[in-house]
Amino acid sequence: MYPPRVTRFLPFLYFGLLVAEGIALTATYAVLRPSSSSLFNVTVGTVGLASMVIMLVYSIARRSRALRAMARLSTWLHLHIFLGLQGILLVFFHCVPMLYREGHAALLNPGVLNLLAVMVVFASGVFGRYLYAQVPKTLGGQHLAIRELDEELSALASVPKEVHTLWATAPARGGVFAIVGSDLQRRSALRKLGAMGLEPEAHALAARRVTLEWQKAVLGGAQGVFRLWILLHRPLAIAMYFLSAVHIALALMFTPSLRFW
Repeated sequence: MYPPRVTRFLPFLYFGLLVAEGIALTATYAVLRPSSSSLFNVTVGTVGLASMVIMLVYSIARRSRALRAMARLSTWLHLHIFLGLQGILLVFFHCVPMLYREGHAALLNPGVLNLLAVMVVFASGVFGRYLYAQVPKTLGGQHLAIRELDEELSALASVPKEVHTLWATAPARGGVFAIVGSDLQRRSALRKLGAMGLEPEAHALAARRVTLEWQKAVLGGAQGVFRLWILLHRPLAIAMYFLSAVHIALALMFTPSLRFW
C-alpha cells in the first residue's frame, strides 16, 4: 500500500503527465498534421480507448479486498480519474484530423458520435466525483455508515467549544441543491475556522469535526443521489463502449491501411 505522503502527491504527478501529453500532442498535430488513418493517429486513439478500459479497474477495486490491500481505494480512484482524463484527451486529438481534413466534424460520423459519448460520460464522471467528495469516508476511502460516522464524531470530543457554532446551521437531508449548498457552507465554515488562530493539532481536529458534521447533515440525501447517479452513469458508459466498438469495426472495414487480411 502506498504511504499517505506518496498518495498525496499522485494528483500532481497525474496532472503533470496530462499537461506534458497535451503539449506534445498539440505540437505534433499542428506540425505533422497526421491523417485519420495514419499509424500515429490510430495509436493515439487506441491508447485513449485502452485508458478508458483500464480505468474500470476502480470498479473492481471497490469490491476486491486484494486490490484494496495493494493500494487505498482513494488511490484507485485517483488512477481512475487520471485514465479518464487521459482517455478523453487522446480521443479528442484522435478526432482532430477530421477537422483539418474536412473543415468541420460531421455529426453522424461514428468517430464524432464516439467523441460526444466520451464527453457525456466524462461530464457525468466529474459530477460523480463531486458527489463522492460529499459522502464521508474512512481514511482508506470506504464510505461511512451512520453508526461508523457517529463513532468517528464521538472520538473527536475534544474540539474547542467555540468551533461548535460552525455546524449549528447544518441543513437537513435533501437533494442535489441541498448537497451543493451544504458544501458551500462547509467551505465557508472551514475558512472561519482558519481565522480562529487555533494550534495546528487543534485546527486539524476541528476541521475534521466540521467536515464530518456537515457531511452527516446531508448523508442520507448524498447517498441517495449517489446511488441514482450510478444507475445513470453505468448505461452511459456502456453506450460509450458500444460506440467505441462500432467505430473500431467500421474503421477496420472501410480503411484499407487498417486491414490485416
